[in-house]
Amino acid sequence: MPPTRLIATLILALLLAGSAPSAAADEPYYPLKPGLRWEYQVTSERGTAKTLVITNLPPRELQGRTVTPRKWDLGGAVFYQFMGQDEGGIFRFAEQTSEKGAPTLITPRDYDLKYPLAEGTTWDITAQVGEVKVPVNLSIESVTDTVTVPGGTFKNCLKIKQVGEAKGQASVTAYEWYAPKVGVVKSLVILKSKGKGGAMVTESRTYLLQSFKP
Repeated sequence: MPPTRLIATLILALLLAGSAPSAAADEPYYPLKPGLRWEYQVTSERGTAKTLVITNLPPRELQGRTVTPRKWDLGGAVFYQFMGQDEGGIFRFAEQTSEKGAPTLITPRDYDLKYPLAEGTTWDITAQVGEVKVPVNLSIESVTDTVTVPGGTFKNCLKIKQVGEAKGQASVTAYEWYAPKVGVVKSLVILKSKGKGGAMVTESRTYLLQSFKP
């Protein structure tokens, strides 16, 4: 969504009880340890395949909060997300659109994962599609999916659906799968936005994990 908004095993007793798991229990679905590296193949019917590499950098202080910088390198285009964690989940605290730019705070907070990590949990974020801000609703549809990608087969994945629309301007429909101890292993994204002449243009993107370095 860039992806969108693109993961220690859950404590089943907490999930079945529907109570909010602790941050320590859930971080493995979105690992924040420095040095972790993910490589994805990104394909789209509107362009050639690209490689996306995401790397966790050492924690840093930003506006009085300790955050984890994540470097995104998509075919040579580099940007950063600064991830935070609280009792509500794991969220994007700030973003930086170039190597030398300054981080821009994201308000209100956009959560990539919201607790409790259980079927039926829903929350809202704002996605950027071109020049249009699109309100998007996310919902956890499953916590038991099995996903096979070039990087391997992963069980007990979270499946998250994303749907949003800015009427007459743009829309988003996406699915993401988070594997325990790994993070996102697969994303399917359909974007619609106004093209030249005002007609709606559709783009489908697929993100598949190629490798993960723990």
